[in-house]
Amino acid sequence: MKKWLVLSLLTLSFLLFAAVQRIPVKAGEIEVPIVIKMSDLLSLVPEDFDADWSSLHVLAGGAHVPFQIDDADGNGRISAGDYLVFLLKGQGEIVIPDADENIEVPKFEPKFDVEKAADGWTIVTKDGSLKVRVNKHGLAQVIAFKGVEKLLLDEIGIARVSGWPESSYWIDGKLGNHHEETTGSFRIVSVNVFNPGPVAVGIHAHLKSERFQGLNQHLLVYVFENGDILVNNTFRFETYADMMKLQTMVTRPIAAAFDDAWHVLPVFRRLVWADQLNVTPLEYWKTRNAVIYVDAMPYIAFPATSSMRPLWWGATYIFASMERWRSNYSPSAKIGVAQILPSVPVVYADYKKWLDSDTWIYESLEFRDGIFKWMPGEFDAYESTRGIYSMKVEDMPNRYKFGDSVNHLRLFSLYSATNVESAVKWIEAKSASFRSIKVGE
Repeated sequence: MKKWLVLSLLTLSFLLFAAVQRIPVKAGEIEVPIVIKMSDLLSLVPEDFDADWSSLHVLAGGAHVPFQIDDADGNGRISAGDYLVFLLKGQGEIVIPDADENIEVPKFEPKFDVEKAADGWTIVTKDGSLKVRVNKHGLAQVIAFKGVEKLLLDEIGIARVSGWPESSYWIDGKLGNHHEETTGSFRIVSVNVFNPGPVAVGIHAHLKSERFQGLNQHLLVYVFENGDILVNNTFRFETYADMMKLQTMVTRPIAAAFDDAWHVLPVFRRLVWADQLNVTPLEYWKTRNAVIYVDAMPYIAFPATSSMRPLWWGATYIFASMERWRSNYSPSAKIGVAQILPSVPVVYADYKKWLDSDTWIYESLEFRDGIFKWMPGEFDAYESTRGIYSMKVEDMPNRYKFGDSVNHLRLFSLYSATNVESAVKWIEAKSASFRSIKVGE
């Protein structure tokens, strides 16, 4: 009898396991966007599990979470190229029933209206709290948020690239003519605004440079009803390329709309100008009266339209380490936009290796992320940075080959805050939540 009971329990456990797959999902204490490609989700499910993908649903605390599956590949069914999208805080799970379960999934109403026009699309939440315009290249701009109807964020995910499209470096050591351009001059291969869902509207653009042969930009942007905008930008190379810039940007964040906007971010771990002066980045910004303290932690804070007396060149900062977030915030409007990273990149001890990787620039009211390889003579003008990088132009580019790709994943969050201090506290919690995302672990 006892043996039969054990075998029965084991059989029941196996049947229950086979009836449903539960994939854990975790975030932090503040709601953040989760976007999972269905091919990645499929890799978390056993090969012999006969899944009913049409009955997939998301739970958190035992309650159903609004979600959507976007038909990104346009084949009319759930497939590997599609995206599962939802918002989550704390613990949740993606539930995938067996094909024989016949589980009914709740239906959630779309939170957006999308209107197609000759020059692009307009995306508006049902309650009118968020309004976004999208142009023919798939670049979005936020034109209203929580009653403020102004241009608050522009050209979301635009690329800035420069380099040597005629390079024959490996043949004769020559680079040819230099060229620089942005996404606006790329050829449109395809642009698709997905059907509005209960949590977000997705925008996918495949763009291709005509000057840099073989350089593709695949831009996926999700606009969420809570003010989050997730940017997943991938550069793919189909041939060899010598690149001096390969950057993902947004332009005019808040500062173009409000004269009192502040630029706020954690203190850099590395800033070339500070190294050249043999001071810490904190000391560098203290000499510019640009340091505030929140909960006893120092942050850089200065007027968003000020150049802040750079050591050289005109950017407010350049050759700066990428930190966990940065934000522009208007005290009069009490709104801001924060750029948040999914992880904090390593600052390599090898200075050249660090300069070859992505760094931060703030210039011309643009948040710029990526490689910037124009090494100025000022590097050799200061003993601390003399000789760390070749000043020969032919040594400077990052060199990519067929099959290489570079990905930038960024979260831009529109938010409300009563003052700079409360803005910093909210962004710290939001960024910690975003960096806490784990799927299937």
